[in-house]
Amino acid sequence: MRVVTSKKMLWLGIALVLSACSTVGNKTPDELVRQGVQRNLLHDNQFNFTGQIRLLADQDEVKKSSDNVADQALDHKTQATDSASSSESVRKKQATKISAKANKESSCVYDNSAEDCDKKNEPLNGALSFIAQNTTIPFSGAVDIPRGKFEFVPEMRYEASNILFSIKMPIQMDLKKKMLIADIRAIKPFFNVFSSTIGRSSKILDKPYIAKKFPERANKLPLKELMLAAPKAIDDGYASYDKKAFAHLSIDEAGKKIGAHYRIRLNSTDEQDRVMLAAIFDSLSEQLKQSEIRETSSNARADQSQQKNYAAVQKLLAEKREQVLNDKLDKLKYDSAITDFYLDDRGRLLAMHEMYRFIFDNSRISRNKTINTSLWIEFDYTSHPKFTLNQTPENTAYRHNK
Repeated sequence: MRVVTSKKMLWLGIALVLSACSTVGNKTPDELVRQGVQRNLLHDNQFNFTGQIRLLADQDEVKKSSDNVADQALDHKTQATDSASSSESVRKKQATKISAKANKESSCVYDNSAEDCDKKNEPLNGALSFIAQNTTIPFSGAVDIPRGKFEFVPEMRYEASNILFSIKMPIQMDLKKKMLIADIRAIKPFFNVFSSTIGRSSKILDKPYIAKKFPERANKLPLKELMLAAPKAIDDGYASYDKKAFAHLSIDEAGKKIGAHYRIRLNSTDEQDRVMLAAIFDSLSEQLKQSEIRETSSNARADQSQQKNYAAVQKLLAEKREQVLNDKLDKLKYDSAITDFYLDDRGRLLAMHEMYRFIFDNSRISRNKTINTSLWIEFDYTSHPKFTLNQTPENTAYRHNK
């Protein structure tokens, strides 16, 4: 009897595993991405992450590395072959239009010929390209959504022949304490020099950490309701993309390195991403309306201040939505964006790689110049994320809101 029961349990376990794999495998590319993002927000929502941002100033450099963009580890010892590169099919559709616009709006056009303008800007363009080529931004961090705690540790790193410059600025946000914390030790000496120069001293510099409480108006906002509404809002945002914008790709070296089973690419433009953001604002607004209705019906004595808080959030969301759709928020424009999602056989999001192609129309900086940003982020799931900032009242200087 025990043998039969054991066999039944074994076959049941195998059936469940196969069923889960089948469920993931039968999903369309857009469904896989949405499932992976939702799992990251709702289930696997405690993790550490590492990554890197790189700048590629020259289009030739992008083409040479069309399938090789670097995910350099933070210890600078290992490198993974890059996955997400330039998507020519997305870019060619807009390249002619954007190039013509850049020529038309160029402030060098009325000065001299295009050749003279290029020659005039050559030293500056060369310097910018050199700096971009040798500058990276490695980063790490930790996320604990159930505890409302987030940490981001960016590092600005410039490395070339006979020079190495690096600076870190760890930042932590604690929603339960309603506090923003920063480790200022890296920039503390510069502040000391500046303070002594102007003849002022600051007690803030006496301690390694600086913290600031959320403004009072933020404390009155329904932050909990916003956090609960965020996952669905983000899902509604991804749902706003055309399903054809998502595509299955073969696993590259970066995907093999992290054990990915699926690699999904999302091709988008600045305009499409703004529609996505507007969909997020719409979803948040609708969910908050429902939360307010439920709160009012369950609490007949809901005071007017709560209603004002909800109204304030709705007004803010409406304003941001309008700014996004009218393209008033982004000062730097991009014509194409590529995002590669790496998922395991269970649909868990393992890593993401994003590349944006920015266009500079102002030829005083650069004529018809593009800069591509490459961002790689990898997730390490754990029930105990490692936070580097151990803030206490003794090691923290507090700044009060004015």
